[in-house]
Amino acid sequence: MIREVKKDDLSPFARLIEYIEEEAVLGFLKYSLIYDRIEIDNIFVEEEHRNKKIGTKMMGYLISVAIEKNVENITLEVRVSNDIAIKLYKKMGFHEVALRKFYYGDEDAILMEKEVM
Repeated sequence: MIREVKKDDLSPFARLIEYIEEEAVLGFLKYSLIYDRIEIDNIFVEEEHRNKKIGTKMMGYLISVAIEKNVENITLEVRVSNDIAIKLYKKMGFHEVALRKFYYGDEDAILMEKEVM
């Protein structure tokens, strides 16, 4: 089951999607809905539950939210070494836009974008 959670301690733009099975949170996706665009801040799946399409399901849910809210695009940064995440994002229709040098301090990030509308 996927549910969206509104947390009062987050910024007014921030949202949280949780992936739940048997009352346990197996993954989450934190994003910001800023007027006509979405920025993905973090996506995480518990290690023992990876390779079960949980990330794909959460991303699919987020894309449906984006369509419903008439969002123009979704952006995210990903470590250049995170091949698994890059593969997921490309599968979901994201493309590489730019390289952000030393974004993570010790490593560069790839800025990726998906056009929605």
